Amino acid sequence: MSRTTGHEPFLGRDTRVGPLAELGRGTYRVILDAIDNGDWATAVELLPITIQEAEELHDVYGAWPSQIVSWCIDAGADTQEVAAGRQALLDLIADGQTPDWEGAWTKYVQLTSRATELCQAQQPTARAAVLAARDRWMLAHDQAVDHVYGLLDLAVRLHGEECLPTVWNHLMSPWYDEHARRLSRANQPWEESARQLSVAILDGFHGHLAGADRLGDVEVIEEPDRVGFRFAPCGSGGRVMDDATTDGTPRMEPPYRFAVTSKAYDWSFGKAGVCAYCVHCCLLNMTEPTDRLGHPTRVIEPPIWPASREGSTCTWWVYRDVDDVPDEVYHQIGRRRPASTDEEAT
Repeated sequence: MSRTTGHEPFLGRDTRVGPLAELGRGTYRVILDAIDNGDWATAVELLPITIQEAEELHDVYGAWPSQIVSWCIDAGADTQEVAAGRQALLDLIADGQTPDWEGAWTKYVQLTSRATELCQAQQPTARAAVLAARDRWMLAHDQAVDHVYGLLDLAVRLHGEECLPTVWNHLMSPWYDEHARRLSRANQPWEESARQLSVAILDGFHGHLAGADRLGDVEVIEEPDRVGFRFAPCGSGGRVMDDATTDGTPRMEPPYRFAVTSKAYDWSFGKAGVCAYCVHCCLLNMTEPTDRLGHPTRVIEPPIWPASREGSTCTWWVYRDVDDVPDEVYHQIGRRRPASTDEEAT
């Protein structure tokens, strides 16, 4: 058996390896197919990878809710009003209780360990055990996204939708700095940056459980000048818009009524109807890199409400040569292409 994983220096850990088209298949899908084909060794090798794909989400979804609440208060909102708004959200998404995020994560890790043991023993119950682990992660993940999105909605209600980039900057500033340092063409060739960006997309959206079946599937689109990664839907912002992945209750509809942009902004891909959660993808991949490096690192075609209610898709493009990013992409986010993208913004 050839190994399906290998060490990725950029991530600092093992991840899946192989052609992009193969890597687009969700890790859970690959595991289930391996079990069905009697390839127990591949299933055993990949089950720990599912935890590693989810680890960054474990970190941020554990930290962001309290950080958003603190930001709202620091920005001048009444403490009691913030507390009441947060409690109303918890009543809506978690039976009034603060979600036990760490407890849910521990249970998910335990279920994954149990599934691994059953695969090692080649037990007929292994497939069901893998799905039980996936289901535990999906339940916790989706509640965490609703929690973050609902708190962003609270910030919008308290401070107006123009606060969204400020809130997200508060949450993501360390990421901006690290991405600008690493992806600068003064520090590494763009070819390597494009590879790393592609690895991160696939690894991350497997963790988000992208795709209608929520197995982590990503469609990979190879074009001469760029590579596309299409989520139908992504497991986070796109999932909240889609009837099929919300049991017919998109989070923009009652009883949630979570915020989408009422008009086009530079930080909302130049579009109205972008959910408050999806805004961070524009900031992280388009506006901030353009301001710091002179170009976007990924070009995103986001899901838009309400058109995405029946089939939410989001496509991320990584250009093989960053100088090929079209002028209209810069205009969309209120920027201009530098005279030479070899001269990065300072």
